[in-house]
Amino acid sequence: MTKLYLKLLLALACCGGFVPYCAAQPSNAVYPDKQTNGGTAAGGGLTGSYSVANPDNARNTTGNFKPNNNYALLTATSTLGTSSAWIQLEFPAEATASAGAPVTVYVRTNNNTSALLGGGVELTAHDKNGVQVSVQSTDFKTYYTPDGSVFLAITPTATFKYIRTKLSSPVALGTNTLQVYYAFYGPGATNTSNPYPFNVADCGSPNVSTKDYSGLTLGSFDVQNAGNAIDNDLNSKSSFVSTGVALLSGHIKQTFFFNGVSNNADAVRVILSQSGSFLAVNLASGITLQAYNGSTPVGTSTLVNTLLDADLLGLLGGNNNQVAFHFAPRNAGGASVIFDRIELDLNISALGVGLGSNGLNIHDVRRSPDVPTATGPNACSNIGTAALSALAPQLGISGIGSFSYAWYTTAHGTGSVSTTQNWTASGLNTPGTASYYVDITKSGSGCIASPRKKVDIVVSSPPVSPGVALNP
Repeated sequence: MTKLYLKLLLALACCGGFVPYCAAQPSNAVYPDKQTNGGTAAGGGLTGSYSVANPDNARNTTGNFKPNNNYALLTATSTLGTSSAWIQLEFPAEATASAGAPVTVYVRTNNNTSALLGGGVELTAHDKNGVQVSVQSTDFKTYYTPDGSVFLAITPTATFKYIRTKLSSPVALGTNTLQVYYAFYGPGATNTSNPYPFNVADCGSPNVSTKDYSGLTLGSFDVQNAGNAIDNDLNSKSSFVSTGVALLSGHIKQTFFFNGVSNNADAVRVILSQSGSFLAVNLASGITLQAYNGSTPVGTSTLVNTLLDADLLGLLGGNNNQVAFHFAPRNAGGASVIFDRIELDLNISALGVGLGSNGLNIHDVRRSPDVPTATGPNACSNIGTAALSALAPQLGISGIGSFSYAWYTTAHGTGSVSTTQNWTASGLNTPGTASYYVDITKSGSGCIASPRKKVDIVVSSPPVSPGVALNP
């Protein structure tokens, strides 16, 4: 009882804010409780060394309940030749996996491949006899979390008991290090292409992100601080940059994984800025947004320039101005689609100039409800009022909660003129068209407003009665 109580206290302390990533892991996560370690020094007359410091920090032990910030440190050094260091983490029991029901294992590290001097990191899974088992992909996947943590993931397709993390040194003179904090898997997780499909759908903050590229020529790239785009802090950002010679072509991508699948009629708000010298119109026509449900693309891909009006496009033109816009994934017929991630793809060749160390910044990605429905009534100038009403498109969804409404006089910014669902506009005494805008916000912590719906009121002069002839 005492041990269980202590474990509960530690878990509560962790999830209270000391280690925010623990909330992303399932409550029934399984952590290794044993470890072995070792390595290989360069041989054959070559020189090198390895070490594994504090290996017990990477396993679940009394007083070291995972997850926490304790880690084992792998070091591999070579003068000439290659050395390696490894740690093998053992789960309490075999995890049953097969090609039809794979299990994804996550290893928290400080891995930054751009900082490794040659060499690299390797993840493998092994059965109870130490035999290496098959996995979905020979290369591990790398996920970035809002708190700056990095998780390496592999998906065994056969029953396993051990996960081995191996670090290699560069062939020439140099040293590589790697921090290994722990490993875990979530029993019963059905979506192995989403690292944390364990939490119920919330107001839509992604909890992990990945970065990728294709077709790059004559240069290297990075998505710096990838987790900063999902940390709920608009002052931080992830940045698409070239880390060497300016890139002239190819694609850089960042994918944002939500806690669960979207609700019907969900949209995504994205906040961008740019630090580069390229034109805003080129940038906007070079960014594509695509929604996915699992690994399957859903809805049609959309260029950002179709989502920005003239005002927003003007703001995007440099000086690190933040521009917020919404993307509502829909199929070719215009119907909403269900998704659990969004990919942002930057086509470098569309920029008109090379992508250098100043590039595209992503400050925030978050789900919101799609636009409310509202129609514009007609009004007479002699009366000067019009009754307006809006309706959230998700009201029929069970358990969705309530919505608040806000009316505005402009498409962006400014304070609201009303915060009621049904509102009467006044002062409509001049014939013409008066435009108002309405958005909705779902109840709950961290929820954000939908895109604004424009409502036009046509104001007409009252009809003039024909004159009456007094004389026949």
